[in-house]
Amino acid sequence: MPEPLDSIIALQTAQQNLAQAEARLEGIPEWMRELHEEHQRRTQDIAAIEAARDEAERDRRTAESELAEAQEKAKQYQQQLSRVSTQREYGAMLKEIDTVKERINACEQKTLDALERSEESQKRLQELGEEFRDLDRRYQAELAKWEQEKPAVARTVEQLTAQVQELRQQLPRSSLSLFDRIYQRHGGQALGRIVQTKAMGTNATWHCEACSYNVRPQIVIEIRNDGSLNLCDSCKRILYWDGE
Repeated sequence: MPEPLDSIIALQTAQQNLAQAEARLEGIPEWMRELHEEHQRRTQDIAAIEAARDEAERDRRTAESELAEAQEKAKQYQQQLSRVSTQREYGAMLKEIDTVKERINACEQKTLDALERSEESQKRLQELGEEFRDLDRRYQAELAKWEQEKPAVARTVEQLTAQVQELRQQLPRSSLSLFDRIYQRHGGQALGRIVQTKAMGTNATWHCEACSYNVRPQIVIEIRNDGSLNLCDSCKRILYWDGE
């Protein structure tokens, strides 16, 4: 059975590869990311213009409804005007008619503004639609290509999942628990490689590559000879020696 340190090194590599494969399977491959982002931007632009057009249409319908009400009210006032009997009533009715005419003018302006906004949005949509069609054709072609590649990535995920499970079963429970805590704490980087340095005229020294903290020679000997589990005194990662 492999030493726990060897299994831990293999486990970290397998888990990192698995995470990358899963992210690729669930996301967009790098070779089509630029096209995907452009397609997303254009899609969002079109959706925003469509929303503006729909809002303008709602405003137009509301203004037209208010206009119809105001015109009906003006018609009623005109009919009532011929039936007033006093100068005071006549003046009050004229005032009501003037008020409703102002309302009619305002509703007509709102209707016109909303119509212009709707037409401008529709014109912009037509322009973007012509540009978007070619982009969408290229995007759909690349997407179809990616769908053909996905089964191979899915198989890789299955193989790596099985490898991770096998490696985890090889480890003693205490070693696995230690690895999991450190792996999670350091975002998937549970190991610290021991690096040897030697300045001119001095003895060799060793340090943890992850945090540059010095590693005692005795720890280096234990790891190189016995594969024992030792943590960096600074970053608390599991130290390992790769023979370089």
